[in-house]
Amino acid sequence: SIQTEMSMSSNSTTTINVRPLPAGFGAWVEFDTSSPPNEWEAHEIAKAFHAHRVLIFEKANLTLAQLAAFVRTFGSHDDGSGRLASDSNEYAGIRVVENVEKGKFGPRSNSELDWHSDRFYDPVVAGLLNSVVVPQEGGDTSFSDLYRALDELPPALRQAIEGRRIKQDVVFDAQGKPGMRPGGVKVEDVMNSPGIETDIVQRHPFSGKLFLFLGNRLNAYVPGLSLAESEDLLDALYAHVDQPEFHYRHHWQANELILYDNRCCMHRREMFDENAERKLYASVVDRSNIL
Repeated sequence: SIQTEMSMSSNSTTTINVRPLPAGFGAWVEFDTSSPPNEWEAHEIAKAFHAHRVLIFEKANLTLAQLAAFVRTFGSHDDGSGRLASDSNEYAGIRVVENVEKGKFGPRSNSELDWHSDRFYDPVVAGLLNSVVVPQEGGDTSFSDLYRALDELPPALRQAIEGRRIKQDVVFDAQGKPGMRPGGVKVEDVMNSPGIETDIVQRHPFSGKLFLFLGNRLNAYVPGLSLAESEDLLDALYAHVDQPEFHYRHHWQANELILYDNRCCMHRREMFDENAERKLYASVVDRSNIL
């Protein structure tokens, strides 16, 4: 578990250093994110992204325009909704995750979030988090490695998910566009509620490796099973993913940027003191030719 340093260069003047974390899940990347990567740099970052799933950049004291430019280097952004960082939404759908502005963007939730993937019913390729103000303790972001979680699934559980799908809970607007159910409300009848089905075992389009995809636990249902069987199976899968050996837990410093694979990783936020101040910006790469 000795940290290694990998130097990647196309010529003598350009080098991006990647320092994998001891378990290989996650890596520090030395790169100045204040200017968007050129084509070669973007492909080198993409290589590290596929090798390590979670990339951490330091000294990322970025304006919204700089963060948006970084996002656009790798692909398209989503249309942005919710707690947007700018009223005009000109900055690649960047959102405020937490804030020090006491309710400007809605309630300040500091409870532990459950494991989830972003836009779990139609997953975005990658997520980005950029820290601005962080608490001294708590408020960490944890990631779970879904390649390894599938590889180390007990045989009986692996057999139980063969060919199975999960119906992810969504609500449809008047135009038929799916979205998250507001307020995290529990549904009475998950067997018959609206949803979009996703395969539990999926193949990564770039690595070619299989991973476990769970999406989001609330109101999820495994079609073809009784409600009790579905609940038991989902509980067992989430308990498996929750094992610490699959995790990288990041304790934030200010001005860090994390780029994570939203397909073969799940993430959650950890608890922090309700009086502590915390502000991060978040965006996503919706679709990409290299990530």
